[in-house]
Amino acid sequence: MYSSAITAIISAVRALLSNRRSLLLMLAVYTGLLAAIYLFVSTREATVSQLLLTFITVIVAPALFFVLQAATVSYTSGPVSRGLIKNSFKLIVVSVPVIALTLVAVYGLNKLQTHPTIVTTVRYLLLAVIVPLLVIQLWITVSNAGMRVRNVLTRTFAPQSVFVYACGFLIFAVVPYLLLRKTMPNPRPWLEMSLFVVRLGLSALLILLGWVTTVGALSILSTKRT
Repeated sequence: MYSSAITAIISAVRALLSNRRSLLLMLAVYTGLLAAIYLFVSTREATVSQLLLTFITVIVAPALFFVLQAATVSYTSGPVSRGLIKNSFKLIVVSVPVIALTLVAVYGLNKLQTHPTIVTTVRYLLLAVIVPLLVIQLWITVSNAGMRVRNVLTRTFAPQSVFVYACGFLIFAVVPYLLLRKTMPNPRPWLEMSLFVVRLGLSALLILLGWVTTVGALSILSTKRT
């Protein structure tokens, strides 16, 4: 039953590696996104210029995020430069209601005082599995003409979709977490810092590649079902 899912993952990896232009574009956008996030976190709101920089990063970071997702959704079906900005706006439109409903759901879960273990489990499932899968399928639907929105839930929780997402989650979430969490004590501070920088860079690269191939594989599966 999962042979189609494995085939989709392999096809997504091949499409990414064979389309160097799309890969370089996504790497550039991803680098810009990380830089914007770093500037937002590290900039102190003390002077007018710093406030202006913070305001710019608040706008630039989400814009780059959705440009990256638009490229991620469409790279398996052709050049990502076609309609990239237009698709980015589509992704924003369908994402805002989901984000709002998610915030309401999390707020409601936080208000529950009973069964904290169950509440925590449901919260993690909602944020790490249900919402990402749903949003990805919405992105795929609005980016591909002819796909019906009413079938989104069916595609979201199809066994093949969940399997693909689980495989990708290991790459873009679990492995980077373990890399960053793993400490390598070294008597030479410069070597320890170098190893940390390498782990940080490798983790960032795995997050990008794992996420891109996961979304690409889900896009392939969704296209085949239409």
